Amino acid sequence: MDKTSTGREALRTLPNVAIEVLDDRTDSVGSGGGFIKVRRYTVRTRGAREEGQPFAYDVVDRTALDAVIMVLYATDGAASDDPLVCVRSALRPPVGLRSGRWLAAPETQGAMLWELPAGLIEPSESHDPVRETASRETREETGYAVDASAFETLGAPVFLTPGLCAEKIHFVCAEVDRDAPREVTSTEAVERGAECVWISLREALALAAEGVLCDAKTELGLRRLSDRLSARDTKGRAR
Repeated sequence: MDKTSTGREALRTLPNVAIEVLDDRTDSVGSGGGFIKVRRYTVRTRGAREEGQPFAYDVVDRTALDAVIMVLYATDGAASDDPLVCVRSALRPPVGLRSGRWLAAPETQGAMLWELPAGLIEPSESHDPVRETASRETREETGYAVDASAFETLGAPVFLTPGLCAEKIHFVCAEVDRDAPREVTSTEAVERGAECVWISLREALALAAEGVLCDAKTELGLRRLSDRLSARDTKGRAR
């Protein structure tokens, strides 16, 4: 069961979890036997005037190619341009496995990260896939029940790792009553025991600058919310 807390210090106390590899199934399963597939293509460019030379290129692929990032915020007792935002802990084995590799600089990062809640957009989300996914994943990951219609788009979607995967990230935001009853429904191994923390937007951005919040999509989502609220505040003062 997850926990919910508030404050800057909570984000500095994430357990330094290490990852132990029990079995490497790469050779036995193959490149297409898991959640993601590795496509090993031979490609060439085709322009208006000429064709390029063929070259080999590996691509990471999966059925649900796009994802949505939910920036949940609460304004109770907070300034209009500095609300509380919700971040949650997540187990990220690839990050934990960095410790066994050559690194450009020493680091003490374990396998746990603080991130904004997020989830994959499944093909079954057909009416309003971004907002439907945001509503479903918010319930699964944080326990808060937020209707799809409550989410607002936060700018244009972006590619996260275009040299490796064609995944596109969509950003949305919604105001949440953080005291509302919650029931986390996710049963995924990487999300068991996750902790949700509410922290002021300004503090979250400061922690991103320090490297405590070191997830790129999380920092971008926070900055987009800050820009959105600042624009609203400026517009309000101009009236």
